[in-house]
Amino acid sequence: MKSIYILLAPLLLFSETKLSDIEITAQTQSQSEEDNGDFLIQKASFMPKAPMQQQMTSKQALGIAGTNGDPVKALKSFAGVVSTNNDEGSELYIHGSKPRETKFTLNHLPLGYVFHVGGLHSVIAPEATDQIDAYLGGFDTTYEAMGAVVDIMPSYPKGSNKGRIHLGLYDADFAYDAKLGEDTSLFVSGRRSYFDLFANKIMDELDSDERDSSKKTSFTLFPQYYDANVILTHNVGDNLFSLEHITAQDEMKINTNMNETKDPIANGKINSKKSFSTTGLRWVYMGDGFESMSLLSYMKGAEDSEFFDADFFVKMDSKEYQLYHESTFDVEGHKPLVGFQMQRLNADVSAHVTNGNGEDFDPLITDQEIVNLDKTFQLNSYALFAQDIWDISPNDHFRYGVRAWKKDFQKLGSGVDPRVAYVHDFDATLSASFAVGKYSQSPELSRIVDGFGNPLIDTIESANHYAFNITKKFEDKSSLVLEPYFKTFENLAINDELQAYKAVGKGEAYGVDVTYRKKIDKFDALVAYTFVKAKRQLNTNTTKQYRFQGDIPHTLQLQGAYNFENNWRISSLFRYNSGRTYTPIVGTQNASKDGKDYVRPIYGTPYSKRMPDNYDLDIQIGKTFHYTDASLELAFELMNVNALFKKNIDSYRYNDNYERDGEYEQMGFLPAFHATYRF
Repeated sequence: MKSIYILLAPLLLFSETKLSDIEITAQTQSQSEEDNGDFLIQKASFMPKAPMQQQMTSKQALGIAGTNGDPVKALKSFAGVVSTNNDEGSELYIHGSKPRETKFTLNHLPLGYVFHVGGLHSVIAPEATDQIDAYLGGFDTTYEAMGAVVDIMPSYPKGSNKGRIHLGLYDADFAYDAKLGEDTSLFVSGRRSYFDLFANKIMDELDSDERDSSKKTSFTLFPQYYDANVILTHNVGDNLFSLEHITAQDEMKINTNMNETKDPIANGKINSKKSFSTTGLRWVYMGDGFESMSLLSYMKGAEDSEFFDADFFVKMDSKEYQLYHESTFDVEGHKPLVGFQMQRLNADVSAHVTNGNGEDFDPLITDQEIVNLDKTFQLNSYALFAQDIWDISPNDHFRYGVRAWKKDFQKLGSGVDPRVAYVHDFDATLSASFAVGKYSQSPELSRIVDGFGNPLIDTIESANHYAFNITKKFEDKSSLVLEPYFKTFENLAINDELQAYKAVGKGEAYGVDVTYRKKIDKFDALVAYTFVKAKRQLNTNTTKQYRFQGDIPHTLQLQGAYNFENNWRISSLFRYNSGRTYTPIVGTQNASKDGKDYVRPIYGTPYSKRMPDNYDLDIQIGKTFHYTDASLELAFELMNVNALFKKNIDSYRYNDNYERDGEYEQMGFLPAFHATYRF
């Protein structure tokens, strides 16, 4: 039921949003060439070889097995990014930070959400994605987030008069880059899923109870979605103007009576419809020794969800306005950057739902208090930031800066986050670096608003990052990257018996990412290992810190790709990770509400048990046919091949008396086919 409160996320997103370091890709950035000839865009605030910076072009991403034709999904292949299971919609944990502590933007335009329902695809069409930048920790002052930042660079039009049509097993999309004039270009793309048109004929029920066929979950409307991207650019001398728009919508309807006996209220319909559209007007100036970027954006979001036969609902309409500016100077040995950000959100929220206790393991819906909310929220946020990249010597580089912020929502107040980073090049093949900084973020909204949480909370949650990097390049076209890190968390809003929540929680996370790359002619190989230990205080009854779902100690990835002479290619990705933690049920007690008897579980030590380890294998095979001014690519993807032999366990199944009597499996074998015609 915790997902009900996630529906209030646009309010929280506003209080956490960071519009920063926005620059048009090929027009304003320096470029770094990879060994395979692809170019990576590096922004003005980017300092090469600093810790925890991952970059990948769209072309590289699409070559990774398991992405299902969506480059954004290649994010999972970065060392340091882990998930709780292999389900396409599973949440991502980065260096011990919870999913809500990672911020996603589209070249710093705000996004209402990143992945469509079910997680098969992101909201950004493949041809609209140019590059993925992931800052997993220790990032610069232009960003605001407590955990990590993922900034997706869109594909800006080049006036090529070229396009793409893609037909897949689950969706179809198109894109076209048009030249409208000597200095004006237009990019347009769109995508629509159609799995919903036939999936209900194949999967008419989900998670059925073998002992009682009446207990089941069925789709009355299988998840359906669409998205569209439009970018119009115009050049005037050293100035580039762009009008950018992205929109997405998701809808799903389910009927469930799986909990008819165990949780009497949590039965019936679950209908969800959500959408957002973001429009931005960007102005970039590129002069001699001076760059500037200004961005004015508007995002409209909507949520309309209904839950169970008890007629719970959450409805919300939000409007968010943002103005961002940054200027970068190029003076001898220094690259100072200054900027500001202003945001305003108006949101109308009405809800009739239960008030969860905020624990990471969900209580019974039947046990919870029902809360009614009908309110308009207005939030304002301001930030000033400044930093400098100082080239102390040809081998030593120092980035130092500060981000000052103020939030007028309730009593969250203001603060200052200092951040520094240092890089030393021993020679052309060996470098070492570190980054230290403070990173702040507003608490989860449901924990600080009246009715759901504690409106007296007046403290921003924060984390201190300590990140390190050692990079070694070898003569045989291989490289080794070692990145240890340590994080502390402060002022976390945790459960309190008297005030619902208090911002006194603490936590920590530490670990190391190891990445080894090797290129042999047409063969590319990568080995990535992630170790992480994470724990947090859960409530004010004790100062003890417990591990949580983000504590996934070991993740190992083996990637391989080979390009044949005849335009065939094959790639694979094997992934192993420790099973997620869970809280065991150690007993039961009888309960009754509104004349209905049920059994209430008694939980043991939080997250003291762990599910079995996960093993996943994805394979991608493709062939490209070249024609005059056109090409056709056919690709097959076999995702979760391991499920044909050994299925991963998602959770344990309990009978009505909470006696374990089975298992629920993670997503099974999933084939995909892609036909992409470029002209």
